[in-house]
Amino acid sequence: MPVQSNHPGDNFLRLLVSEMDARPRHTVLRRHEAMIRELTFRIETNDARLAYVRSRGWSDEHFSVLFALNCVYQEVLGPLHASAQSGAAGLGTSSAIRHGSQTFGREHTRRVVIAINDFFALVAELGFDRQWMSKNTCGDLVFSIELQEREQE
Repeated sequence: MPVQSNHPGDNFLRLLVSEMDARPRHTVLRRHEAMIRELTFRIETNDARLAYVRSRGWSDEHFSVLFALNCVYQEVLGPLHASAQSGAAGLGTSSAIRHGSQTFGREHTRRVVIAINDFFALVAELGFDRQWMSKNTCGDLVFSIELQEREQE
């Protein structure tokens, strides 16, 4: 049974990307489509891990919403999050660094930390593990979800 292409998870994705510039929006949408295609392939080939996870109540909509959040984090928020990390040298904290039109300094770090905290609050509110945001593929997510579900048995 292939994944439905027009379910509420798609509306969630559209909401997440609606205010993005064209380039990151396109990248997020393309990544999400790839994850949906992999999910469909796993369904069609009766992937055992996915079958187990679905037997535990995971629907196509759950996956679509998780993929949407993951894609936004991987393509937009994750790189910003990395840029706001302060190392031993305090890169960008004592003296701002300019790269193209972006300035990396205290104000940048403050704004990014607020955005990341809000994002991870949403992830938690939806019942997802924040570690899932660092997974790269549908298969990585299915594997992590399966492990978590088996631990909860």
